[in-house]
Amino acid sequence: MTIEIRQFEPNEFKILQQLMHELGYPLGEKELIINLNLVQQRGGIILVAEVDGNIAGCISAVINAGLAEGLYGEIISLVVFKDFRGLGVGKQLVLKAEDWLKSSVKKIRIRANSIRLEAHGFYKSLGYQEIKTQISFIKTV
Repeated sequence: MTIEIRQFEPNEFKILQQLMHELGYPLGEKELIINLNLVQQRGGIILVAEVDGNIAGCISAVINAGLAEGLYGEIISLVVFKDFRGLGVGKQLVLKAEDWLKSSVKKIRIRANSIRLEAHGFYKSLGYQEIKTQISFIKTV
């Protein structure tokens, strides 16, 4: 088995849409195109994992800044298709995203939904520490 991590290519849009659906975000075509463009316009990266010629997962990473946190990297939207989980695909995606972020930041943040207990254990196994629990609010304007 060979895992290759590389940049997302526009012709892989439909598979990326399937991955977002698997993550719990059934995005329409226009919405996903807008989101892809926003990540790329803001200097972020979108990576895919290919296993023996098949796309198995994706991840994106961005550089953010906050008054309290300062400059930090953020890994977002990590998802691996169920059939490819447990094979090291997620780990390779995270490591590649970390490599990309390390040249710009000293801290990397990952957020995971409180119900994604497997993800929590996965991130801890990669050296991430749980630092706080939050409640997320959103207002559509």
